[in-house]
Amino acid sequence: MPRFDAQRFGVAVVLAQACDRIAGALERYAVTYPFPLLCDPDRGVIKRYGVWHPLGFASFNTSHPASFLIDAAERRIRYAFVGSTQFARAPLDALVAAAAHAGSAA
Repeated sequence: MPRFDAQRFGVAVVLAQACDRIAGALERYAVTYPFPLLCDPDRGVIKRYGVWHPLGFASFNTSHPASFLIDAAERRIRYAFVGSTQFARAPLDALVAAAAHAGSAA
């Protein structure tokens, strides 16, 4: 989070789950995050961003792990990463570099 804060990122996480399941897990494990967790139970957001994964070896009706850097002012995606497995994650350095480039282009 310090690197995101330094770049003035706004961070949010979209989970392809029902809100009550997310809330229950947060309560059960006594976990908090410094960013909003958003529920997408009908999978509308993940379908629109093209990361819906309807059926996989170890998954059903979920999403590929993905990260998007969205320029809210210009309503543009500045960086996109879509993982091919549930363990893939966007490289933090790539996100930070994309944000720095977007900031210098403004």
